Parts: sequence; structure tokens; C-alpha cells
Amino acid sequence: MSQSDRYIEEVMRLVVATREERERFAADLRAHFEEGLSRNQTTAELIFKLGTAEAVAEAFNAERPLAYAGFWRRLAAFFADISIFVLAAIPVVMTVVAMEAHAINDKVGVALMLLCALAIFGLSLTYFPLLEARFGKTLGKQLMRIRVIEENGRPLQLRQAVIRRLSFYFDLLAVDAIFIPFTPKKQRALDILAKTVVIEEPGEEVPAWAWAAGLFGWLAIVLVIVTVALPYL
Repeated sequence: MSQSDRYIEEVMRLVVATREERERFAADLRAHFEEGLSRNQTTAELIFKLGTAEAVAEAFNAERPLAYAGFWRRLAAFFADISIFVLAAIPVVMTVVAMEAHAINDKVGVALMLLCALAIFGLSLTYFPLLEARFGKTLGKQLMRIRVIEENGRPLQLRQAVIRRLSFYFDLLAVDAIFIPFTPKKQRALDILAKTVVIEEPGEEVPAWAWAAGLFGWLAIVLVIVTVALPYL
């Protein structure tokens, strides 16, 4: 991969736009490099004149207003993510059922339950910040076509992802979420502190099934677990 290709790839990673807009912008940048090289300018000189990839992407993003994700869309994404935790809890429930039904050795059963509980705890602790820092979105956010970025349009850092998740760790998420309808950028209090925003993916609509899965999928999973476990309780 050439230096100009790497530069364009980095710019595209930072750009917030529809696929068509991204393709046009990338084509414009390639044409700019081709024209400059035909005039005996070096790639380094062209990049120096354009500025850093961050500066170019930030200028591009500034020309396009962001669509901030609202409360219900974010809630559906959160519920979808909670469904993952519920699915992760199934081994714990089934372990308890197996212990009752087959009289498994108490020590083995307790050890299995502890391992499952630790796995769920580790998942809840790292799931949101790691995925948001790496991809800008969790599986629930992907479902609802939203993602987290810095206020200036750049991908958020791990430190910011952890800060904005503190209310979840300390059971203050409901209080934190109250801020969403009353802030210009629809931010939670810790979004403001972390200087992050949640935006709708440009040009992408959320299908009806995704709304249903986001808002009620977790309930269906719980009902299945209860139905399976109830005969043994």
C-alpha cells in the first residue's frame, strides 16, 4: 500500500458520512494525489499541504451536521446489549437446574457457578468500553445504526469510553440518562464529561425488526429461560 493510500484510508476511518459521500471524497483525494504527482510533486509534499488526516477529516465532518441519536434509539441499543448479558447468564441458570435435578457434587456446582458469574462480570465490565473504543459501537448500537464518537468527529479513545460508562458501573445510569432529552447534542452527563456524542449512522435506517429486537428481545430470552427452568424449581 502506497503512502497516499494509507493517508486516504486514515482519512476515511475518521470521516462521518454516507457510503456514497465517503466514496466520492476518497475519489477526490486520489485524483488530487494523481494530479500532484503528475506535476512532479512528491506524496510527502502533497500530504503536508493537505494537513494531517485528522485535520482533513475534521474539516470534512464540520461541513455536515451530525444527527444525534435520541433516547429511545439508545435505549433499544442498550436493551439489545443487555440481551447478550442475559444469554451469558444461561449457563449459570442451567448449572443451578442441573444441580437440583441430578444432585451434582456441591463443590463442583459451586465452582461452575462462580466461573460463570466471573465471566459475566468480566463481560459487563469490558464489553462496552472495549467495543466502543475499537469500533465506536457495541452489537446493540450496530443493530440500531448508531455509534459513539468524540464531539469533534474523531473516534473516541479507551479513556473516554471508560468515563462515559462509569454510571453503568455504579448503578447511576438512569440518573445519567435523564440529561439526554435536555441537552443540545442529546448527551448523557458523562458524555459531556468525556466529550463524546452518540450519532445516527449517516444514510442508514433502522428496520422495524431491529426496534422490536432491541426493545423486547431481552424479554423473550428471559421468558425462554424461565420456561426451561420452571419445571425444575
